[in-house]
Amino acid sequence: MTEKKELTKSEAKDKALRLLGFRAHSEKELLEKLRRAGANPEDFDEIVAFLKEYNFINDSEYARRYAKDLQNLKRYGKRRIILELKNKGISEEDIENALLELSEDTEDVLLLLVRKKLSGNFDRKNIDRAFRYFAYRGYDFDEIKTCVEKVKEECQEE
Repeated sequence: MTEKKELTKSEAKDKALRLLGFRAHSEKELLEKLRRAGANPEDFDEIVAFLKEYNFINDSEYARRYAKDLQNLKRYGKRRIILELKNKGISEEDIENALLELSEDTEDVLLLLVRKKLSGNFDRKNIDRAFRYFAYRGYDFDEIKTCVEKVKEECQEE
């Protein structure tokens, strides 16, 4: 097995800028990638200070955009969004601020998703599967239950 070459401070800074050129990263995520690449942890404070000075990393902005993407693109509920942001190393305060900017109207989205998931099949096994699926995606049990009942009523009226 070949040994990893330790990166100089300049190489580590260049690596960080290259990574940020592909996509935004949280501070924790970026430092983890630099560590794996062979950067010296003693250089991290200086590299982070440089990146923050020029606004290349900003965890609060990152959290806000990432939370919106998770809600709008992946259709995650708030619980799952919180978990994903924590995994990225985002602070509690930044998570709370990001959640404030999210759309509160999750019921309409969840209704559409439940309609699609159940597609008229209301046997116990299918409903249980849907509950697990939406709970995993971060929706509250009460929200899921309400939406499943609404979809059931809609189908019975037809």
